[in-house]
Amino acid sequence: MPYKHRSKLTHTPITVIIPTYNEERFIKQALQAASFADECLIIDSYSTDNTLAIAKQWNCKVIKRKFDDFSSQKNYAIKEAAHDWIFILDADEFLLPKLQEEIQQAIQSKKHQAYKVLRRNFFINRFLKNGSNGRDSAVRLINKNTCHYEGLVHERMIVAGSTGTLSSYMYHYTYTNLRTFLVKKNKYAALQAAQKHHKGAKTVFMHLLIKPAGRFWGEYILKKGFLDGVAGLTSTRMNGYGVLSRYIKLRNLSHKTKNEHLQGYDVFSLKLNEEASSNKIDSPILGAFSFWLLPKITFIKYYLFKGYILKGMDGYALSYLYSFQKFQRLIYGWLAKRGID
Repeated sequence: MPYKHRSKLTHTPITVIIPTYNEERFIKQALQAASFADECLIIDSYSTDNTLAIAKQWNCKVIKRKFDDFSSQKNYAIKEAAHDWIFILDADEFLLPKLQEEIQQAIQSKKHQAYKVLRRNFFINRFLKNGSNGRDSAVRLINKNTCHYEGLVHERMIVAGSTGTLSSYMYHYTYTNLRTFLVKKNKYAALQAAQKHHKGAKTVFMHLLIKPAGRFWGEYILKKGFLDGVAGLTSTRMNGYGVLSRYIKLRNLSHKTKNEHLQGYDVFSLKLNEEASSNKIDSPILGAFSFWLLPKITFIKYYLFKGYILKGMDGYALSYLYSFQKFQRLIYGWLAKRGID
């Protein structure tokens, strides 16, 4: 059904902005979720799939802009919006009528200049309830006259005024498959590394040793990611991997990396992922305990027995990546048994 410019729920004019790049898998549900608004505006980074063809069927306004960073992209779209009140919706997110109604009520109340929205993230086979991905919220409903974004990645909203919180959830289908999620982590890591490099930061050994492990254990234990089963374990492991990737990429920007695999980090990490996918472990001998033990054995094998310890930071990073590949082999086997990509 085509996009409707006004619906019965709309009393105060609002624009929904949807940033896109090759989002044909999810874009229809986002457009459907945006149909309560007066204007739907897509800011597209030159998609090569059917994203824009689908958007045109819903009468959305489309702006094409080469992607440089998340803040600049969204700030540009905000300036182009026809209305003062704006809701930022990612293409893989969905709003139920309850949240749509609450958005209208919030706008009409005029209590705040911006509102946070709680978010449920779908990962592998469930909506996460724990870890950083299970306790997620972001400022999404804003008055464009008092708000703007700052930051290259994981951008934050700067609000000149007070910020409220809506009680209804937004649903986020963050997971397509393991490879796509890995690509996303690599992309975020590159932007974060560039931001740190611009500020003069350097990678030291303690960053590789402490930061990824701290991110994992903080989410898995302190934020109770373990309660989400294999999905929680994988999500938190991927976040730890993302932190490691950030500091390897920062080291590359400083031209300190000597290993050619790490110099071509994205290609190498995706090659490891493809090998894991084609060589999955369907029936680990130790069952669920294998998810913990086998990656650690792999790390020790490379770091100590293969002498990677002598290669300094490069050796540690490579051992970590081979360990993470073992984890991926186990996950791919677990997914295959359940018919999940």
